[in-house]
Amino acid sequence: MENGMKLVQDKVAFITGGTRGIGFAAARKFIENGAKVAIAGSRQETVEAALEKLKELYPDQEVLGFWPKLSSRQEMLEAVGKVVEKWGRIDVMINNAGVTHSTVFSKIQEGEFEHMFEVNVEGAYNGSWAAYQYMKANNSGVIINTASVTGLYGSLSGAGYPSSKAAIIGLTSELGRELIRRNIRVVGVAPGVVNTDMTNANMDPAIKEQYLKYLPMKRMLEPEEVANVYLFLASDLASGITATTVSVDGAYRP
Repeated sequence: MENGMKLVQDKVAFITGGTRGIGFAAARKFIENGAKVAIAGSRQETVEAALEKLKELYPDQEVLGFWPKLSSRQEMLEAVGKVVEKWGRIDVMINNAGVTHSTVFSKIQEGEFEHMFEVNVEGAYNGSWAAYQYMKANNSGVIINTASVTGLYGSLSGAGYPSSKAAIIGLTSELGRELIRRNIRVVGVAPGVVNTDMTNANMDPAIKEQYLKYLPMKRMLEPEEVANVYLFLASDLASGITATTVSVDGAYRP
């Protein structure tokens, strides 16, 4: 926002899956709205490339970057700890990193289903746990978990992805009810079909063209449209929202 209120002024935010797609859009939105931002990605080279892009866009802002193993509680704790060491606190944890697949049930390879849970669910759990260790001292904070419309309605194939995202919705509901006593809100966001590298990589162009005709909006959502919801939920405007998952799906039902 060039004019008016900056929704997360002086808040410190940590965004996993922050190198591209929704996570990168969220990093931009939070920086533009006054936050100090740290991003995490799966590999050092992708994190460094994203940091370089953010430096070009916001030369006056220092953005931190990490590449912890999401399934390691210790590595997540160390990454969040470095953010707190740098800026003194963590106010917003966005557990956005995730992987997907569309393999039909009869062809799912051994380990493929488990991998969905290792990244999508353990990653969100460990990110939440790490952030909580520091948020509880301040009796404040917001944890935002990226779910999916498939976690609510299922999908036509790829059993691991909707199963893991349904688990995210359950985790969000439980943590939200438990942690509100510490004034820590936990909210989920369930995007529909979003125009990201991950979506496009899993969809044949010819199929995509036909697919778009059946979307109620006749188009995919843009990452910025989802990032706007993250921004609102992290702000004080959403102080009464916790233990629930907000759909951002353009009325799409898989």
